[in-house]
Amino acid sequence: MPMPNQPMSMPLPRDFTDHGPCVEDLARAFAAQDAATSEALIETLATQAIRQWRLDDATFWQRVKFQARMIRAQMGSAGRHRGV
Repeated sequence: MPMPNQPMSMPLPRDFTDHGPCVEDLARAFAAQDAATSEALIETLATQAIRQWRLDDATFWQRVKFQARMIRAQMGSAGRHRGV
């Protein structure tokens, strides 16, 4: 365990898009929308980030897309279990 006066081994995130609970929040918002529309928007955001060499941002949007798919799958399976 590092001591308080030693440097941290992992760099701190530059901004909120690097890590954190915002992936889950955005994924839930995208999962609530039409799947094709939300995935197209996420793909556009990831592509723009790649074109501008913002690879951290591109990775972030890919994480949001994956998480939104997982939430949609859970929502779909929950609906089937309730007889909906």
